[in-house]
Amino acid sequence: MTRNDKQFIQFVKDECKKYGVKCKLRNSKYVKLSNTIMCSGWFDSDKQELVVAMNRPDALDILVHEYAHLTQWQDSLNGKFDLWEASATSLNRVDAWLNGKRIHHVKHHLGISRDLELDNEKRSVKIIRKFKLSIDIPSYIKKANAYAHFYNWMYYTRRWSKPTNSPYNNKIVIDAMSTRFNMRYDEMSKKVYKAFHAANI
Repeated sequence: MTRNDKQFIQFVKDECKKYGVKCKLRNSKYVKLSNTIMCSGWFDSDKQELVVAMNRPDALDILVHEYAHLTQWQDSLNGKFDLWEASATSLNRVDAWLNGKRIHHVKHHLGISRDLELDNEKRSVKIIRKFKLSIDIPSYIKKANAYAHFYNWMYYTRRWSKPTNSPYNNKIVIDAMSTRFNMRYDEMSKKVYKAFHAANI
């Protein structure tokens, strides 16, 4: 971990304190988001907490991603980012759908959730550049594109990925992604669909 990386971690802790957010950087590989979802981290504006599993090779990537969500939340409070409020409803509907409830217009809610994450990933890359972090940007963008498309893929599977086979860690999926934010995100191309299908995510 570089000096810049360590300074960024402290910066996130300071920002969380500034906005009254609990910063929980856990010495674990995964954190439990809900009964059905194990993940690497989250930011929750209702509970006002930022949680990241730090005992993993991509911990810094995850921290950047979750901090970027904090910036979305702050921008929404300042009237600069409308998607945050809309996504709160959609993310809850998606979660209920994954838990077996019947939800109308689920594709619409998956799309709003995807667009929130895509905006967040673009913010994340700006943060990586700003703080000169030791994260390979083309590689990060490939993972970011995989994560955005995962919300499209869930429409077909109706399930969250297993911690051991996430879209941003599966080589088959990553290899099908662009190193830039220049993909079509409102639907999956045949190439992207085939990659997710082959990866069995």
